[in-house]
Amino acid sequence: MIKTKLSIAIAALGTLASTGIFAQESTDVGAEVEEVIVTGSRIARDPLSTTGPITLVDSETIARSGVGTIDELLNQLPSMGTTGINSNDNNGGAGLSFVELRNLGSARTLVLVNGRRFVSSSSGVSSAVDMNNIPVDMIDRIEVLTDGASAVYGSDAVAGVINIVMKDSFEGVRINARAGATEAGGGENGEISITFGGESDRGKFIANLSHSKRDEITYNDRDWAELYSSMSPTGNIFTNYGSFSVADDGETLTDYSSYDIGQFMWLSGSMERTSLTANGSYSITDAVELYGEGSYTVKTTNQQLAAQPMYSGNGLNLTSDNVSDEIAAQLEEAWQEAEDQYQIELAAYEAAYDEWESQGSPDGLEPSAPEATHGDSWQDGISDIRLRPVSGGTRDYEQKTETFRLLGGARGDLANGWGWDTFLSYGRNEGENTIGNSYNKTLLQEVIDGNSGIADEDISFLGGMSDDVTNYISYTDREDNEYDLINFGASLTGDIDAVQLPGGPLGFAAGIEYRKESGEFNPSEETQNGDTFGNQQDATAGDYSVTELFTEFNLPILAGEKYADELSMDIALRYSDFDTFGGQSTGKLGIVYAPTENFRFRTSYSTSFRAPGIYELYSGTSQSYEYLLDPCDTSSSNTSGQGANCSEVGSSFTQAGSQIATNVGGNEDLEAEEARTFTAGIVWTPSFAEDLSITVDYYDVEITNAIDSADLQQILDDCYRDGIADACALIERGDSGQITYLEGSLLNIGEIRTKGIDLDVVQNLYFDTGKLALRAQATRLLEYEIYNTETEATSDYLDYVGTSSGVYVKWRGLASATWYADNWDFGIDAQYLSDGQSPYVDVPSHTYLNLKAGWDVNDNMRLTAGIDNIADREPSYTSSWYDVNSSYDYQGRYAWAGISYQF
Repeated sequence: MIKTKLSIAIAALGTLASTGIFAQESTDVGAEVEEVIVTGSRIARDPLSTTGPITLVDSETIARSGVGTIDELLNQLPSMGTTGINSNDNNGGAGLSFVELRNLGSARTLVLVNGRRFVSSSSGVSSAVDMNNIPVDMIDRIEVLTDGASAVYGSDAVAGVINIVMKDSFEGVRINARAGATEAGGGENGEISITFGGESDRGKFIANLSHSKRDEITYNDRDWAELYSSMSPTGNIFTNYGSFSVADDGETLTDYSSYDIGQFMWLSGSMERTSLTANGSYSITDAVELYGEGSYTVKTTNQQLAAQPMYSGNGLNLTSDNVSDEIAAQLEEAWQEAEDQYQIELAAYEAAYDEWESQGSPDGLEPSAPEATHGDSWQDGISDIRLRPVSGGTRDYEQKTETFRLLGGARGDLANGWGWDTFLSYGRNEGENTIGNSYNKTLLQEVIDGNSGIADEDISFLGGMSDDVTNYISYTDREDNEYDLINFGASLTGDIDAVQLPGGPLGFAAGIEYRKESGEFNPSEETQNGDTFGNQQDATAGDYSVTELFTEFNLPILAGEKYADELSMDIALRYSDFDTFGGQSTGKLGIVYAPTENFRFRTSYSTSFRAPGIYELYSGTSQSYEYLLDPCDTSSSNTSGQGANCSEVGSSFTQAGSQIATNVGGNEDLEAEEARTFTAGIVWTPSFAEDLSITVDYYDVEITNAIDSADLQQILDDCYRDGIADACALIERGDSGQITYLEGSLLNIGEIRTKGIDLDVVQNLYFDTGKLALRAQATRLLEYEIYNTETEATSDYLDYVGTSSGVYVKWRGLASATWYADNWDFGIDAQYLSDGQSPYVDVPSHTYLNLKAGWDVNDNMRLTAGIDNIADREPSYTSSWYDVNSSYDYQGRYAWAGISYQF
């Protein structure tokens, strides 16, 4: 059971705040650009001199957006991807919100807070940060680096880095309140936030307490959202000669029809969150400063799915040897009625066939004559039985999570402008997930067998089940998760004056880091025993640690010369020693050349890596049933039965069913994924236009050794067609020859290649009455391919639109225009996605328009409001049957308003 640690967190954060209550006064930013630390390097520099492309999202943009969680804003950026879990996922989302760059997966995007790692989500022992744990009102800015950065930050910085820089000072008290609602209903949300802080000669602190709530959106709330299933409350019968539905009377068969389960489903889940955050610092001398960061978040999220479906192909044993006489009689009656309907249709066909022959067999396709009979009993004719008994109620998912992070450090100045920094942090995420109204498959089998002992064993697959059966097999499924992060780092930075280059002294940084991550995932006893209708899953537990050494050099080769206003080079090297797979070296080379102060070229080449996570290394075995072809099956036209090792099975072997039990788990022998990234671009700030900047960057990312699941069909083919012994060792057969066990695991078998171009244009226009700020960002995807080294198959995703698999349209864009007057501002944003392809359907382009306005009532009060998706653009149909990808708006027209008051 999860234990609330709010009192402990308040005490810890209170101590942190009190240490910084005597802060030194904040320094005003001067008119000239000063050297600062920016994401992608530990060496201070002019932000324009970075070799990698960085997108800045400032606090003003965040405040004007009206978002409740930061992923809502980040996912609008053209460089973001959407292949991972997001707030749209009601089915399987678990209340999490992950972000990623370049559609390369959330595990390959490193999320930092103040330049340091944040603890990952514990749900399923993931390798990604839940963005719901970072309060919006405490964010000063977000720096998005779209370049490989493992040489600077270590593992995971393959696609890039998202560095969330928190506010570190504030004087007074500020109260923010925000509320929003959709026009179509559902999704109402609100937040109240209190920020307070203080400063003195030597210390400063800031703290924030916020509470937010968001309601669910149901399928019934949206006219375009419809969802049907082959599992109905009264049952559907699938036979060798047709499919039929059971009428409400539980006896009569009718033509097959699917069942509207959308009436019980949520489109997006609900969330309630309370967060406490504090940052502070205190200078114990003029040269040494202590600092600290702390945060605590408690969050409850909920989702709802229709009642638990059950079907004969999901591990239920429905044979004449085991089912009760009552159920056997019901199934025999259903089969006989289906057979009678078939015979009527057969007679009509035979009459039509005779007519066809009497006309001299005219040109055209000859109809294929069906067989006159399909067996002598229900076991011969019924291939599947599907039922969704609604008496047990909807499946109610709930996740309760707590996230705690505490960081303490010291930094200071040395002689000749050198500086040092050291820190130690601890983070923990723990959760408890429940699924109400789950069904125990083993107990249901007892009812089917007639061995439950309950008074009313009515489990009619033709009409539902009795209350006694519902109560007997129902339970609340429960799983526990936890994830811990310990991180230590120390660094030294400065200029080596002894090495003077024409552009200045050699910049230098070096340091050491140690990190240990551990996690556990404990499914319920029913799940571990395979008693649920979901997949059987063993527990997962493990840890890993890494020690790292890194160094950076900045070489100012030329500066202030004719045709060489700047020529500089960055070099970064890092060695990471993991206790799992061993050592990994990475490097980065970046060059900036500015022939004039208004035009500069930049390019970089880097190697990056991603270490396998705890789930990938130590995941417990999970059992599922996959549609596979047994190469030794002699009855199938797709298999020959003549493979190298099929003789031991028998010359007339027939596979009993299309689904084979498989077991997939982690792999402690996994190696690190490796990546190579090349970028090249220009930054142009033309002298003929005030406040105009244009950047264009090309990127090319290639990932090798990518971790992916083994191809189970390939394992069967390797053993029985090619005689590979290692593959055969993963397969077990029973006495009858049927496959009883097939083991798969995660392997380093993937390669990913993506290329594209990023564009960013910023223009500020000044008038007597105010300022007009314009910005346009776009990404043109040129290539996205995934290659499987095991099957030698290449998948081209360019222009593909999926849901959990992502959106790979060629163009993504984001444009904004904002007018600033004396005490008010008004703006419009436009988000664009070009058209794409989903299996069986074309997906048109989408444009979303959002209006935003703000009014400074006085020096203390500000009002904000906005309307998102003012055209009420609906998402288009894709091949998914239940989820909407987060690239597309599913809320519809949404209005919000906020107020901020500072004392």
